[in-house]
Amino acid sequence: MSRLFSLHSIKQITILITIKKSEFSSPFVYILMLIYLEKKAKSYPQTQKILSKFPNAQILEIDHYKNIFDKNIGDQNLAPAFIIAKQEHIPLLPVPENYGRTGKSFFFKTSLNCVYDCEYCYLKGNFKTKYSVLFVNYEEIKSAISEKINFLRETEKYQGPISFYASNYSDIQGVDSLTDFNQTFIPFFEQFENVLMETRTKSPNISSILSCNNGIPPKNTEFSFSLNPESIIKRYEKGTATLEARISAIKTLIEKGYRVGLRFLPLLPVENYDFLYRELLKKLKSELNLDQISSIFIASLIYNPGDFKIMQKKNPSSDLRPLISPQENGLIKIPTSTREHFLKIFREELSDQEILFDYV
Repeated sequence: MSRLFSLHSIKQITILITIKKSEFSSPFVYILMLIYLEKKAKSYPQTQKILSKFPNAQILEIDHYKNIFDKNIGDQNLAPAFIIAKQEHIPLLPVPENYGRTGKSFFFKTSLNCVYDCEYCYLKGNFKTKYSVLFVNYEEIKSAISEKINFLRETEKYQGPISFYASNYSDIQGVDSLTDFNQTFIPFFEQFENVLMETRTKSPNISSILSCNNGIPPKNTEFSFSLNPESIIKRYEKGTATLEARISAIKTLIEKGYRVGLRFLPLLPVENYDFLYRELLKKLKSELNLDQISSIFIASLIYNPGDFKIMQKKNPSSDLRPLISPQENGLIKIPTSTREHFLKIFREELSDQEILFDYV
């Protein structure tokens, strides 16, 4: 029987998933059986690589990924799926003020949506569907990045640092076993001077990091790990790796000379948070050589009102609402006094380290 279906047959498909555990530490621990394939993405080599990993999948051809991604379609928990698409008019969006490093910084995306289910994630307010979109036109995305760098260097005569953030629309490392992001983009960024790519992840799956670039730690990529106390991970970061697994991955990378960052985000002012975060920082100091860490950023909960309203509608039982204050400068945040207390915790516990801030 052919693997190819028309979109009209979607209503006839109830559940297309075969439960089969993977030996790899990846969110894709099941063999997914439903793939939406954008017609204009069919010819890309990356598409064929992805499809080859799911030989039993049923494929639904679509004209545009937004026909699925921007709609609420049935019970998405019943029929897990993902979307393969071509990214057009490739955006390289400047980061907001007070975000990340100094210099010129931009977001770029090779996928949309996250395979994890963190209760606080702003993507729940941004996107209507749970399905991930995997963009496959990697060469065009790389060309857009090269053009941006050349424009800044040659046209604007800017010679300062340039940063590209790859993980603000998805957890790149969490799906790398499917997308081959690392082996494509890590070597690509090595050709530039004073340019850095950063990925942020909750995944401990670092095998593809260690194997790409001929096993040589790249100078232009920082692998950052999102960290929280274990009790918060269990309560709010469903489906993600344990704190111990993340620390183990960090330890392996820094011991091998990789550039690693720590990201404490979002800081959650749960009951007894002062004790929980101080214990977390003491644990990290005892298990890691923090002098080998490239950078440390902290950030608190922050939403625009529209996204937060959608998140609350999707999960009315969420207990995030008591943790935040009314709008402040048009944004929903945790109270100023709480943010200041978090700063105090980190400055006291990590007094020998530089603490940088995203949106605090």
